Amino acid sequence: MVSKQINKWSLSADFSYRRQNDFRYSKYNFLSKPFLDAQRIIVGYRTTKWLFNLGISRWHSYQILGKEADFLRTPTVEWRFTPGVEFFQKINKATFQWRTQYEYRSFIDRTAGRFRQRLQLRQPLSEANSLVFMQEFLFGAPPNSTKKYEQNQIGFTFNHNFTKHLESELGYRYIFRRRRTTAEIDNENALVVGLMFRY
Repeated sequence: MVSKQINKWSLSADFSYRRQNDFRYSKYNFLSKPFLDAQRIIVGYRTTKWLFNLGISRWHSYQILGKEADFLRTPTVEWRFTPGVEFFQKINKATFQWRTQYEYRSFIDRTAGRFRQRLQLRQPLSEANSLVFMQEFLFGAPPNSTKKYEQNQIGFTFNHNFTKHLESELGYRYIFRRRRTTAEIDNENALVVGLMFRY
């Protein structure tokens, strides 16, 4: 992620890349198959405790591999338009963050909506290190809502500031995911590695 703060306005851009294992060969084959690559731009306006933002992103995704038929699915391209608001509150040395967002999702053959609710706590360990705990719920919304509880994400990261401009993160995330057209459920265990540059 790269971000720039200009008074109360912020502009950020990030790139995400994920791979998944191929269970046909080994359950420990972590980096065998592509899962997604995504690019996103976010514009925000911040007050003391609130951040209002709008994100536009492109997602190129492969089917998560849970059964043999998933290997035959072709990748999809999705555009997301995401307005949101975030609230920040100091609790002793920690910072609590609540984020709510609406996602308008545009695919080649359909559109869909989704709400995201995220709770996060950043606890400093030292001047350069901190732990971040997060919990996020995702559920269907218009248009074309499946009216399902779609996902639950829970995880943590260890964050290290190399300088005031450069921060890294390393952590774990568990994702409970319902498939769009069936009652099937996928359980994901993800290693999170990130690098953020602010100037």
